[in-house]
Amino acid sequence: MKAIEQTQHDDGILFPALEQNMMAVVLIDEKDQILFFNAAAEKLWGYAKGDVLGKNVSMLVPRSLRSKHSGYIQHNRQGGEPRVVGMSRDLLLEKKDGSIIWSRFSLSKVNTQGKIYYLALARDVSAEVEQREQKRLLIIAVDHIDRPVVVLDVRRRIVQFNQSFTEMFGFQLNEATGQLPDTLLRFSAQPADNLLRMQQMLWQGRRDQGEFLVHNRADEQIWVKASINPVLDAEGNLQNLVMTFSDITEDRQIRELELNVLAAMCSTLTFEEVGNIICHNIESVIKDAHVSLYTLTNNVPQRWASSSDKKLSHQSTGHLLTLRQKDGTETGRLIIRFVPGRETRAFIERVADISQHLAALALEQENSRQRIEHLIMFDPLTGLPNRNSLHDYLDQPRANAEHWAPVLFLINVDHFYDVIDSHGYAEAEHALLKVVNRICNRLRPGQFLSRTDSTKFVLVSDDNNVDSIIQQAEELRAAVALPVQVNDAEIALSLSIGISHEAGKHRDYLLSTAHYAMDYIRKTGGNGWQFFNQEMNRKATERQQMSAALKRAITDNRLRLVYQPQILADSGALYGFEALLRWNDPVHGEVPPSRFIPLAEEVGEIENIGQWVFREACRQLAEWNSMSLAIPTISVNLSALHFRSNQLPDQVSHALEAFAIKGEQIIVEITESMMMEQNEEIIGRIQRLRDMGVGLSIDDFGTGFSGLWKLVTLPVTEIKIDRSFVAQSLKEERIRFLLESITRIGQSFNLNVVAEGVENKEQLQLLRKLRCPVIQGYFYSKPLPADQIPEWYRAVLPGYADLSGE
Repeated sequence: MKAIEQTQHDDGILFPALEQNMMAVVLIDEKDQILFFNAAAEKLWGYAKGDVLGKNVSMLVPRSLRSKHSGYIQHNRQGGEPRVVGMSRDLLLEKKDGSIIWSRFSLSKVNTQGKIYYLALARDVSAEVEQREQKRLLIIAVDHIDRPVVVLDVRRRIVQFNQSFTEMFGFQLNEATGQLPDTLLRFSAQPADNLLRMQQMLWQGRRDQGEFLVHNRADEQIWVKASINPVLDAEGNLQNLVMTFSDITEDRQIRELELNVLAAMCSTLTFEEVGNIICHNIESVIKDAHVSLYTLTNNVPQRWASSSDKKLSHQSTGHLLTLRQKDGTETGRLIIRFVPGRETRAFIERVADISQHLAALALEQENSRQRIEHLIMFDPLTGLPNRNSLHDYLDQPRANAEHWAPVLFLINVDHFYDVIDSHGYAEAEHALLKVVNRICNRLRPGQFLSRTDSTKFVLVSDDNNVDSIIQQAEELRAAVALPVQVNDAEIALSLSIGISHEAGKHRDYLLSTAHYAMDYIRKTGGNGWQFFNQEMNRKATERQQMSAALKRAITDNRLRLVYQPQILADSGALYGFEALLRWNDPVHGEVPPSRFIPLAEEVGEIENIGQWVFREACRQLAEWNSMSLAIPTISVNLSALHFRSNQLPDQVSHALEAFAIKGEQIIVEITESMMMEQNEEIIGRIQRLRDMGVGLSIDDFGTGFSGLWKLVTLPVTEIKIDRSFVAQSLKEERIRFLLESITRIGQSFNLNVVAEGVENKEQLQLLRKLRCPVIQGYFYSKPLPADQIPEWYRAVLPGYADLSGE
């Protein structure tokens, strides 16, 4: 102690310097007693100076080491090898409160006047140790993750990377250090911008990522996804760049599989060709594999497609995957057999899963195509082949074409429109279906029956023996002789049958001559059959008589309009009326529009009729306006021939002006077939009508051949759902889906949707549920003469509001 005091006395600056040192300073004497303990030491250990001076230094040693500490010091004093003297190292330190911290500890041995002192300097390095430990753990983590990580300097040269980089690309650190990534890794020539994109990503100095095709050291191609992140200092200066890689070869293979299959499905390839593409693409991804596809018919597998015919070893295994529709129905199977080991099971599972979905989608697409083809080639009401199918059947090549002499029976159901007028469309179609069933029951093997028109059917037979033909005709006529029971009503129907069987004649001749014969029977009262012969040419004269009568009716103003209400489904309010043309001739009686409209088109009177209908509808609307009847709109049907006339816009404009009618009160109806004939002139005329405010309605929407794009190219304001769909909606789920689809199409194009032929409350409730806004049909009202509209308007219309709330 005297030596220390002498030192302090000789140099008065030493101990004040130690006292004020920012490091903890502890001095012990030869008896291991604490002689000096500065302020920094107080802060480090948590002891006050008075608590430790003169005490044994062991009190500053962690409790776990105190029993051994005295021995260490004694050993050192006696000349033993020191452990910490003359070094600086990190040691655990226990504070007064028992907490443990890391300290940077330096110990000096002082020998003066034969006495040995120890001087310790220490500081808290817990934060540094923790940071160093975090870095150590981070290095361990980076080196053990399965994604390659590379550190670049500001010159984009490699300075460090982890073990995964070596495993993926095959390079050791000493081989790659100092090289640029775009030169170390060989980039494939395809895609063409492969290398350029990597160089741009390296030097743009911001976060980015991209996909690249590279070669590893073994010259294997790998698709990698590379990401780059700059590391900046506090001032924003670039210090390093960190790149990460991931092997996306399998992802690219699966993506290419998807793209190839989807491209095939969007092409004009056949169903079998699409199946083969699915199989071959799976096999290109799973190398040692064989793929097969099957469809299910009545739960019996039918081969659809397969990959190569190569045989796999007996060690192969496989997946059997079921293909299902959206409703869960099993429709096919996908079988993938492969040799285990080359690809990972997880990858094979992924390929199998996506292939299952793609194959199911392709199968569903084929089923949809067949359903659409069925709708194109078959009548939706009866399920019989339609006119298209009939033409295909008659035109198909035959081995004995020169000697083939088919017999055509053109069958018309007599007085069917009278049934419609008396009982409505729903019951009339029900009766027609019963008639069709009776006819089908009389068919013979090899005969072909089709529905070509609403009431017309064509039966084709190869048996041209006259006696057999007569017997067949009698059987058909007798098939419907008994009344048809529909609900509580008995409906009497009959057939008019025209027969044509001249050998060597082409299809159109056979159809037209059979039609002549049928029309002869129909006009003479029906319920019979007739062979075509040259006498049938007299029918042309009869048509001329009918044409003359029609012209007189137009001249003498014998045509009339009736009006069928259109009601808003939700409120029961009046949406408008459809004007329907009627003709009652003194000689021919009540002639249905389906008969005299085609005749008017043939004889060139349809434009005169259309002009009269439009002016009469405007005149009648003006009369109702003068009676304070609020009629929102009147719909008028115009023939396609009207739109081919350049006089149409002027005729409409003159009629509106003559009767002071706003264009917004008139809706012109055209058919879907008219939409298909549109050209620039027709579109121009339609646009002139729309410029006047006149609405444009597509009649019988869904029964023609138009595409949705027509609704975009034409200024349509309304679409009308065909009555045949409404009639079948309660029985067939696919028809309900079609109704809902049409309604949604209309809503998506901001169009009004009108459902025709609503006959009963159940149909109304269904259409409301499908959110069809406008209803037209016998449920609300049959077509009414103009003079009955005011009474109906005031007496009946208010009741629909109550009805709508049911």
